[in-house]
Amino acid sequence: MTFSMASVRPEQGPPLSVPLAFFFTAPFALIAAGVLIAVRGSEGLASMWGNTALAAAHLGAVGLLLFVMIGALYQMLPTVGGAAVPGIRLAHGVHALLLAGAAALIVGQSGGPVGAFTWAVAALLAGLLLFLTPTGVALARSRAEGPTVWGLRVAVLGLTAVVFAGLRLAWIRSGAPTPGVLASPTGWLTLRIAHAHLGFLAWIGGLLTAVSWQVVPMFFLAPAPPRALPWVTLGGVAASLVGLFTALFVDVEPSTVVWLALPGALAVWLAHPAWTLTALRKRARRRKDATLWFWWLAMGVAPLCLAAGAASAAFDSPKLPLVYGTLVLFGWAGALVHGMLTRVVPFLVWLHWCAPHVGSRPMPSVRELLPQRPIAVGFTVHASTLVAALAAIALDSSLAWRGLGVGLAATGCVLLWEVGTVVARGRAATR
Repeated sequence: MTFSMASVRPEQGPPLSVPLAFFFTAPFALIAAGVLIAVRGSEGLASMWGNTALAAAHLGAVGLLLFVMIGALYQMLPTVGGAAVPGIRLAHGVHALLLAGAAALIVGQSGGPVGAFTWAVAALLAGLLLFLTPTGVALARSRAEGPTVWGLRVAVLGLTAVVFAGLRLAWIRSGAPTPGVLASPTGWLTLRIAHAHLGFLAWIGGLLTAVSWQVVPMFFLAPAPPRALPWVTLGGVAASLVGLFTALFVDVEPSTVVWLALPGALAVWLAHPAWTLTALRKRARRRKDATLWFWWLAMGVAPLCLAAGAASAAFDSPKLPLVYGTLVLFGWAGALVHGMLTRVVPFLVWLHWCAPHVGSRPMPSVRELLPQRPIAVGFTVHASTLVAALAAIALDSSLAWRGLGVGLAATGCVLLWEVGTVVARGRAATR
């Protein structure tokens, strides 16, 4: 498989305000998670199922990752898939509904009124239907082929499955009667584990791997993946998607869910990092680039996610699932998303605001919109916070947890600084 810029059509993308709205939300989720942990200390963090741990995890999974990835999908469907998303202005309604739903979910999970789960179900369901319906139409209409487009399709199906499982969990937590469409014999623990792994592998893993097959060759002038690798990766992710979704409707043991997740885990956390690291070592652009550090970190953490997931399934320890969730959400996916934003946001701002003025007056380059220093600071804070998170889990002291909270809030502030710097410089250049 070879990569060609002809497969990317930036001029077909949505208005810049659409992805930027979602990208700007992500830093505030990290800040909120940091404040929550800093205020509560060790309260609700003894296990993955504690109130504070669940709320912080969903601030990462929904507030950070979901918002960035939905913004990225709005951008990639027309530019890579060649199919415009119908009613693109509805994206602002999606943003508002998801923001309200996420806020209600976090209130409920952090120990607030049980009724917050009802509001979370209503707002999240409305927002995600408003997103999934037009994007599903766009994907169905797309005539583009290749693994990236099929990866987007698998990821959207994964998001649909995650939404279904998550809404079931939230609905049950609300205490409301369970309608037939949500009812099944699946046990509570099985449902939770299946929901988490549908998110980790089918939604997050499916989308991040598919995006990387375009982003790595385009931004780093690196070799494209071998022809078979993306299809093998997609096969593993799709196999886990089908198996885990089926587990939502039948009686299976939690240990069975782990085996169902294995094909996707091997594809996302072993095969994909192996290619990415090899491609980055062979890149044609050898100049210093702090964005690369995020990729090195994420790809180094990916196999640790696989090991931590296996360990948490094999050993009965409350700390291992915390390590597993931290590595997946912050060390792997969080680092990738942070690193991608430092490249994608400057590129989009330059394309929409600066490119039309090239030739008529001096314009900053993409790299000048976000210099290396803010990116290096962002990486240092992100990596240090990951270390602080693992230390807090190991020490389990209130001081260590509060230190983690400060680190998460600082990471969110730096990410906001990075995105804000790009927007401010882009605006200043075009005045």
